[in-house]
Amino acid sequence: MIRALIFLLISLFLLNSCHSENDNEYFRDIDKEVTAVNQDMTKVSAIYKKELKKYHTTGNIKYLLSSKYVESSLYKENEPKKISVIYELLRINDDQNDFITVACNFFLALEIEDSSPKLSLQFLNEAIKLDEKKENHYYLPHLYHAKGRWYFEHQNYSQAQIYFKKSVSVFKKADKLYVASMYNNFGMCKAKMKDYDGSIKMVQYGINLLRSKKKLNEYEDFFLHVMIGNLGWYYFQKKDYDKAEKYFAEQIDFQIKTKKFQYNIVRNSDELFKLYLITNQPDKERYLADLIIKIVPNLTDTKNKILAYRLLQKYFAKTNNIKELKKYSDELVKLNIKYNIEITKELDNVSDVLNGYIIKNINQKYDFAIKDQKRKGVFLMIFVLIIIIIFFNIIIKIREKNTQEKENLEQMNLLLESNREILEKDILLQRGKIKNLHMNLNLKIETEKAFLENLKKIKKSKNIDAEETVKDLFFKINNLLQIDEKNTVNESSAENKEFMEKLSGIFPFLSEQDLKLCAYFRLNLSSKEISLLENITPGSVRVYKTKIKAKLGLGKEEDLVVFLNTIK
Repeated sequence: MIRALIFLLISLFLLNSCHSENDNEYFRDIDKEVTAVNQDMTKVSAIYKKELKKYHTTGNIKYLLSSKYVESSLYKENEPKKISVIYELLRINDDQNDFITVACNFFLALEIEDSSPKLSLQFLNEAIKLDEKKENHYYLPHLYHAKGRWYFEHQNYSQAQIYFKKSVSVFKKADKLYVASMYNNFGMCKAKMKDYDGSIKMVQYGINLLRSKKKLNEYEDFFLHVMIGNLGWYYFQKKDYDKAEKYFAEQIDFQIKTKKFQYNIVRNSDELFKLYLITNQPDKERYLADLIIKIVPNLTDTKNKILAYRLLQKYFAKTNNIKELKKYSDELVKLNIKYNIEITKELDNVSDVLNGYIIKNINQKYDFAIKDQKRKGVFLMIFVLIIIIIFFNIIIKIREKNTQEKENLEQMNLLLESNREILEKDILLQRGKIKNLHMNLNLKIETEKAFLENLKKIKKSKNIDAEETVKDLFFKINNLLQIDEKNTVNESSAENKEFMEKLSGIFPFLSEQDLKLCAYFRLNLSSKEISLLENITPGSVRVYKTKIKAKLGLGKEEDLVVFLNTIK
């Protein structure tokens, strides 16, 4: 009973664990599916609708979680909405599936790393703590990367490098883009610490690693040229302006050619303007200003537009172009106002979401405490029930043992009483035998004395009738034989009777004559001795012995005497 109960509890635990692990693998597969089409919102939306339909069809919470997970990828440009969806996903999951818990904490950390860096770090730490326990990590190298970046943004470059190294150690060799990204980060850390030679070495390693890949996809090609631009900046800091211009130009030419990622031209133009100013190349300064003017209409992000207008404002101030300076200064004022409104709105939205998260998190913790208390109560009841079952089982076992011992003692007492009665009877029997032996012995002695007296008379007297004397002697010898026979029979009669009863019970097909002969055989009497006792010939005794062995199923080589003595 106890074993069955324990086995049931263990089985339920293992079943729940296996079910959870299977769901985690399902979510991981969904993540791979979304990542493969991440740039195509139509395909992402199709995956979302597919998962939501599964939920409506089956009612399985797993598909609601997977649909929410995919939905979070649909709001790349809507940070508050994305945060809201991620939090909702975290709430529905309720720490049941590790993949979802890790992913939500990771995504929330990324979304609020600028607006709420301390809370962002808390989310990262929660995700890392859980993911480090998994044998097959979900996001661990990316989590290390994000935490290293957090320390980088907070100017703790040595700590940042520690987490970048951890990230490299977890990434697979095939993940060349991510590994190259870590070496780019090493270069940035060393540059912040004024180790430009180390920066060049690290970023060059990342460039070579990515170029070793046979075919680069669009994003890999973009990141390769980001590293090339960083390499130019490191050479610029070393005042190697020729190499700096070469790498800056290579990056900008790539972005002009692809007509994508043009916001990166604006971000790198400040260093290039400085380079052209130092190297006295006004024509290239004008070319760069015209390029920025050309791409400004394509910029969608207000922050990038502000950066572009500041560069143009600075350039036209330097060239004393008052008209263009006023134009871009006015635009810059408008953009700053717009950006402040956007930032305020975004902060308000994020603040509302975070406040809602904090309030819901408090409620969730309270609900969890209640659930945990209930869970503990259930486990306590189960534990008490098991203890009670074990206690009653022990009592039953003790009672059964006591009852068995009592029965054994009663049987032993009965056996001892029976043995005592048998011993008493045996003592009385032996006493009778001894008495008879004494009487018969006295009789034999008297008879033998008389026999000797008669022999002496025959020897002394010559006139006594010989025939009469012989008859008298024969009569007395016969009496002596009868006395011996009687002693033999009397001495073993009770024991033989008991033996013959046992033998008859085992072998009911034996005759009275067979049983009597078996009693003699057991005493190991010879055929001649038995023949005298039974008044038959020794040959007849041997024939009987052979027949009895056959009836008992004994072989020729088996000893009848030994067999009969085994019967107690």
